[in-house]
Amino acid sequence: MSLLSTKPRVLLVDDDPDILLALSDYLCQEGFQVETAETGAAALQKSAASSYDAVVLDVGLPDRDGLEVLNELSHTHPQLPVILLTAFTSLRNTADPDILDRAFAYLTKPYKRQEVKSAIHRACLAGQVAIEGLPGSSAPTTPFDTFPSLLQPSPSQAPLDAAIQPKFNLSAYVRLAEYVQLMQFAFDHVPDGILIADSEKRLRFANQAACDALGYTREELQTLRIPDIAPNHDNEKFRQQLERLRTGQPLTYPSNHRTKNGQLFPIEISVYLLNFQGQEFTCAITRRIQ
Repeated sequence: MSLLSTKPRVLLVDDDPDILLALSDYLCQEGFQVETAETGAAALQKSAASSYDAVVLDVGLPDRDGLEVLNELSHTHPQLPVILLTAFTSLRNTADPDILDRAFAYLTKPYKRQEVKSAIHRACLAGQVAIEGLPGSSAPTTPFDTFPSLLQPSPSQAPLDAAIQPKFNLSAYVRLAEYVQLMQFAFDHVPDGILIADSEKRLRFANQAACDALGYTREELQTLRIPDIAPNHDNEKFRQQLERLRTGQPLTYPSNHRTKNGQLFPIEISVYLLNFQGQEFTCAITRRIQ
């Protein structure tokens, strides 16, 4: 499950047409929208005319140094993450650190396609958060003066007084987002259904097995409540078992679930009570009885 809200648009900048073609084809297959440019001037022109989620920029361009292009992009599009491609392992020692640190990351040639894909994905996530804020948060994220670099750890900050809010740790969020994606991937490959509901019995999470068994999409399930899919749910009986659940003991019992088209099918269900940030959630693991 991707946390990106749209199909990411990526600008590839390299003077080698073979690299552009191979990398563009690969990224398109991986779900990115890709445009290409072979010179620094063309890259700046395209970035001025179109909106991109990330730029992959070769340092060695025929008309302009890639670091000059990076410097200009950092001023005209401060929230646009730029990933540098370089054939020089000593770039950190030879380049102006003030300019280099404006890059989101850099990769050394010869690179692996998976590395490029992973870096672009992280960059697009970071750019989305910088502009839109955290998913589920109504408060907008404060715009960054320059895009925080992932080339090195963020400098330690002096203690802040209570009136000053700490800056958003973007790299930590990107790691968290990747962790959430890994967990979603794992849950979606478990054969048992997993459903999580809040204290109002609204469904808040469903893995792929639960969606397949019930015939709903994940988005559709998140508009429903437990009684919508569990017609035999006994709310009073469940209340009587709350104290047991709060001690960490699960409830396991046979029941029935109802699909989107109204069919009932038998299941064995194990219910756990989760306390997350002061709120109680029920986690149900379901297995269809053949």
